[in-house]
Amino acid sequence: MKQKVQRMIILAAGKGTRLSPLTDDTPKPLVKVQGIPMVERLLEAAKNADISELYLVTGYKAEQFSYLTKKYPNLTLLYNKDYDTANNLGSIIAASDHLENCYIAEGDLVLYRPELITSEQSESNYLGKYVAKTDDWCFETKDQVITGIKVGGENCYHMYGISYWTKEDGQKLSACAKEAYDRADGKELYWDEVALKLYQDMFQIKVRPCREGDVIEIDTYEEWLACEKRESQ
Repeated sequence: MKQKVQRMIILAAGKGTRLSPLTDDTPKPLVKVQGIPMVERLLEAAKNADISELYLVTGYKAEQFSYLTKKYPNLTLLYNKDYDTANNLGSIIAASDHLENCYIAEGDLVLYRPELITSEQSESNYLGKYVAKTDDWCFETKDQVITGIKVGGENCYHMYGISYWTKEDGQKLSACAKEAYDRADGKELYWDEVALKLYQDMFQIKVRPCREGDVIEIDTYEEWLACEKRESQ
């Protein structure tokens, strides 16, 4: 049964060192692609989908995001105090009170197809594109249900950093994330590993297929330059 999506959480705390020199003085999600900060594409998509609550988890140069609260009055800034010493599970901990009925999106995505942020969703899911081979993060699946997550694979779904979590799964994700973060290796974990690896038997997360080029994650200067060229064509 479809329900109105209530929230979007955007993870924007990291330093983005691989995108240097663009991130030497600017947080990665605020880097512009053809004049538009990456994070604003996500915020505009959420605005167009009439999502009532927006949360942005900051860290590196957090003060630079403050202008966004004037442009988007329903945006709340959260702070990940561990952004410089842990992987991105710390950002989920910072947003753990807001994980029910929400999208979670990585802040370094260039969203070329904003209609992927729909106003309604019916089940927890991740965006993914079926590929013959990838060297990036990907999903193993069975009947569209994610059964594993890994780096590099064949005949799998390339993972894109936009997911949706129902009320029930959001509650479980919050509890499991806190438990995982308290582990000895908690600060080394990526947040996606919580539901898709560590506590997989508690969740049934599906793949929501998308197309090549719908979403592009920018990690390096070369990838940013490719997006600049793509946009100007």
